[in-house]
Amino acid sequence: MNRRLHILLTRNRRLLAALLAAAAVILLASPDNDPQSTVPAVVARRALSGGAQIDGSGLSVVRVPAALLPDQALTDLDQTSGQTLVADRPRGTILTRADLLSAPRAGPGQAITGVRLADPSLVPMLRVGQKVTIVTSSDRSQAEVLARSAVIRAISRAAADGALASAPEPVILVSTDPDSAARIATEGSAQGVGLVME
Repeated sequence: MNRRLHILLTRNRRLLAALLAAAAVILLASPDNDPQSTVPAVVARRALSGGAQIDGSGLSVVRVPAALLPDQALTDLDQTSGQTLVADRPRGTILTRADLLSAPRAGPGQAITGVRLADPSLVPMLRVGQKVTIVTSSDRSQAEVLARSAVIRAISRAAADGALASAPEPVILVSTDPDSAARIATEGSAQGVGLVME
């Protein structure tokens, strides 16, 4: 078998060489294999904090090899305008749509609820992804726990758009189990709530 293959290759070596040369030309001409092929990408110029509204001064657009571009990568600074960052991102990170909190995700079996804080001075100490216990802020002798281990999904440090624009206190979006979300919506709608940081 090896002898037959050797004879076949010897007799057709010129044809084989021509075919290999043609294949090499085709591969090198393919744009997907061009080592110089680059695309724009939005990159963090400095370390960015999760939960903060994205400031264009902390971003830049650079060209990177197309093969290194992650899925859903942002390619223009306009795509980040007015958006909030989901979590901390180190300097040099290529940002993607998944980094933006344009649509907060509660997770399986969870619900998202907006809460207004009775003590707005807590806001600077809060971070997206942080777990907190939510309690009623009332004159009762013992505060009522509305939710435990609620995860902060977004923080509005200023008046938000739409329905939240009239809210005088900062609005915090948290994810909890559906029962806790219902308690928060019922007990915390008329007054601000308190947070216990875990």
